[in-house]
Amino acid sequence: MKKILKVIIVLVMITIQFFILDPSYFRKKIFSRNVPVEEKGKIDLSQWDFVKNGAIRLNGEWEYYDNQILMPEDFREGSNKKTELTGYAKLSSTGKRKINGQNITAKGTGTYRLTIKINPSDQIFGMKIGNIRMSNRVYINGILKGASGNPAEKDKGYYPGNTPYSTYFNISGDKIEIILQTANFDYLYGGILYKIHFGLQKDINFITIAILSAELTGAMLVLLFGIYHLSIYFMRNEDKSFLYSGIYFLIFSVTFLVNGERAILQFFPSIPFNLICRVQQTVNALTIIPLAGIIKGIDEKILPNSIVKVANIVSIPYIVIPLIAPYSIYSHLNLSMSILNIVFIMMIIFRLIIMYLENSYGVLDRKGILLLSKSIICLGICLGNNYLYSFNIIHSNIAGSIGVFGFIIFTADTLAYNFVKTYETMEKMSEELIKMDKTKDEFITKTSYELKAPLYGIINIAETIIKENSNHLKEKNIKDIIIIKNIALRLSNIVDDILDVTLLKNGQLKINISLVDIKVCTNIVIEAFKYMMQNKNIEIINNIKESIMVKADENRVRQILFNLINNSIESMDEGIIKIGSNRVNHMIYISVEDTGCGILRDKQKRIFEPYEFLDSEGASLGLYISRQLVELMEGQIYLDWSEANKGSRFVFSIPYWEGKSNLCRVANREELEYFHTPASIDYSEADNEKAYESTILIVDDEIFNIQTALNILGRERYNVLVALSGEEVLEKIQDNKVDLILLDIMMPRISGIDVCRKIREKYSVIELPILISTLGNTNYDLFLGFEAGANDFITKPFEEKEIRARVRTLITLKKSMEDVLKNELAFLQAQIKPHFLYNVISTIIYFCYTDSKKAAELLTDFSRYLRLAFDIDNKLMIIPLSRELQLVDAYVQIEKARFGDKIKIEYDIEEELMDEKIPSLSIQPLIENAVKHGICKKKEGGTIYLSVKRRKELIYIVVKDTGVGMSADKVESLKNIEDKNNGIGFSNIGRRIRRLTKADIDIYSIEGEGTTVAISIKNL
Repeated sequence: MKKILKVIIVLVMITIQFFILDPSYFRKKIFSRNVPVEEKGKIDLSQWDFVKNGAIRLNGEWEYYDNQILMPEDFREGSNKKTELTGYAKLSSTGKRKINGQNITAKGTGTYRLTIKINPSDQIFGMKIGNIRMSNRVYINGILKGASGNPAEKDKGYYPGNTPYSTYFNISGDKIEIILQTANFDYLYGGILYKIHFGLQKDINFITIAILSAELTGAMLVLLFGIYHLSIYFMRNEDKSFLYSGIYFLIFSVTFLVNGERAILQFFPSIPFNLICRVQQTVNALTIIPLAGIIKGIDEKILPNSIVKVANIVSIPYIVIPLIAPYSIYSHLNLSMSILNIVFIMMIIFRLIIMYLENSYGVLDRKGILLLSKSIICLGICLGNNYLYSFNIIHSNIAGSIGVFGFIIFTADTLAYNFVKTYETMEKMSEELIKMDKTKDEFITKTSYELKAPLYGIINIAETIIKENSNHLKEKNIKDIIIIKNIALRLSNIVDDILDVTLLKNGQLKINISLVDIKVCTNIVIEAFKYMMQNKNIEIINNIKESIMVKADENRVRQILFNLINNSIESMDEGIIKIGSNRVNHMIYISVEDTGCGILRDKQKRIFEPYEFLDSEGASLGLYISRQLVELMEGQIYLDWSEANKGSRFVFSIPYWEGKSNLCRVANREELEYFHTPASIDYSEADNEKAYESTILIVDDEIFNIQTALNILGRERYNVLVALSGEEVLEKIQDNKVDLILLDIMMPRISGIDVCRKIREKYSVIELPILISTLGNTNYDLFLGFEAGANDFITKPFEEKEIRARVRTLITLKKSMEDVLKNELAFLQAQIKPHFLYNVISTIIYFCYTDSKKAAELLTDFSRYLRLAFDIDNKLMIIPLSRELQLVDAYVQIEKARFGDKIKIEYDIEEELMDEKIPSLSIQPLIENAVKHGICKKKEGGTIYLSVKRRKELIYIVVKDTGVGMSADKVESLKNIEDKNNGIGFSNIGRRIRRLTKADIDIYSIEGEGTTVAISIKNL
């Protein structure tokens, strides 16, 4: 189909060329068979219908007077000047010819005369004069009607000027006399190239306009191709074939304008003829250089560099001489220049034929070689036809016109084919590179995830070492371990950054726009750095005093803040970092300012580029990610100022949210109730509590998240309550028995981390599990959450299977732990052995006979002991310190009654700690062990010291006795005991308090001196 289309296009162009270049000729050849012809200087057109048949060409025999410039009056009777007729000559003949046996040279003067017989008419007639070398003048019926140059003897005012023109005139009578004077003393070849047309004015106008239009169309077409190819080159300046083809087409377009009708003079008639000739000669010589460039750009194997260099060097004189020499000199270069062009083209064709026959296509394939061959052959036909025509060897340039369009079509087709072929190759390579890049990204992603596990392991091990061995390690060792932990944290952040860069590059990073409280975001990030930044004396100040709502991705806002603050921390060991905000119109500008070392001026412009190193300690990968994230949220980020040794200030902007929310935020209770399913939730009290397995409190400030959780959890046997703010949470858990809290980490005014801390002041991780929801499980989210007392994390948006599994697991774990603790309490209560009861009762009976008052006191203490011991149930796993001390006191009084002064106890308890919560039966069993296994085994007895004090956020409980003590092996075995059938002491208590709280227990003993048991419990 494409081949047929090309053939049709070529045929149409050929037809158009025939018609445009010579419409009258076209009509005559098709419709008119009997066209009058000039014979012996006369032509009879009296029978010719100019209206019907149009103009004719005067290419027959004219009277010719060689070496004579004759005026119209010279042909009048009685003229003094003698005219000598040389013979009869056709106007289309060449300059060198024989007339009546006489040699006519190309140079010299001459006069042509033609007499036309015509019917009298009042219409205007005209003549179209073409290219007559090198000057001419026309007289119609004795009147001068046109001239180009000045035909005269060389020393009598001759000057060249062979510009085509048209002339119009009226006739009177039935005869027209045409006298054409010519002169040529410059050009090697004379003659009249183009036919002279004669006809009515409208037909001559049509021919003139048609020829000009054809040349201008050709020039414009070639010019457009040139511009098009140059634009392709400038868009991707790797393929120079488009550069040279563009230049070649531009030169070609100039040849259209300065040859033939010299169309450029229609627009700029004042251009000197000599300048036109210089341009004409120069552009003809210039064609070799870009043509060589085209061929070399397509495939360097077609033409060796040596041939290209020789061709270019040889072309230089032909380019330079016309610019400096007179026309009479450089006009003689036409023949040699034409030969050089033809030889060069033939050489290219010869090389292409050899490559085709040898099946050595180079970068082209068979089709490409054929297309290029067609293009060069068409160019050769075009140039060859034009040269033969210009040298008067042939009398038609139709083949040249066809060759021009063939050359344009096939050259464009060749370059387009080569471009497509190259593009397909690049596309394949691109696909391979994309696959490799994807493989690389997958490798980076998988490797990053693989790296995170050992990094977390390093962090956890470092923290464990610090926590468990801080009393035994030197300060230098502790600092080194902290450095290791911080390096692991930093590497973990870098891994996260690499993952984000991969997502950004692939366009896979998603932004979830919601309403975000900048103050809360900043507080969370600052807390994370306080936790991580333990070895630097840096103060981070949040100057954002009020809640400011913005439209952004809360997780990404925290990431931006984290990156900017981290960038400041890396540039300083001590100092101050200030975070502030400012509203300008509809944007909130958040600034992070530090007192660090600043950024060098020559690096300030590159800090937001990926992998740009700021100093020897780090790169601005985080800054690059921050810029991308800010721009995704329709904001900007920039370095406001930076000065060496004074600090820097970064500023980023986020759209401010004002007015009533239309996004996802819950406005009020009525709005929430509009979205929920009534059957799935009871918003007030848990009146039907018995109908549900457990009660879950959802804490969030976005309706979408609440509704999603309601839809999922409402279908389970859960009583679901909802709180819209951190303040409402405390009211809900006070008024309802809540089994689990689903807590959003980001809420207005107070963060989920702070809410979690407040809840943990009253409830342990076993009593009330907390599942924190966040948009991304970042390192510092996890650290802060678990540090605040969270049980688990879940990522938003909620996925049904995940949230069900996590909720079910935590509730099941809570109930299982409650059952275990309840059983352990029952076990502890069962350890009050009958033999202890018998001894106490025997002692009471004894005192009844000897000291009734003492017996009554002992009976009261025993009753109080039993009441306190047996009243502890699963609802009282965490009790005030004062209650535990009452049990201790009741037990000690009983043992004192039995053993007298052999047992002594001393208390050192801070009064303000009496209401602090501790696990039940955590002190009394230790006192009992001290009495039974320490004091009573010593003849003289001993003293028990009970100390309860606060140290920072921890409560320290120490039970120390001066009993018999234990060996080192015995102490070590106690520390390693996992279970003990009769163990109501150290191992049992340690296991239970660790389940209930973030607590630790340790034991120290020296044989013969006593034993010390120390418990550290975080505030509950």
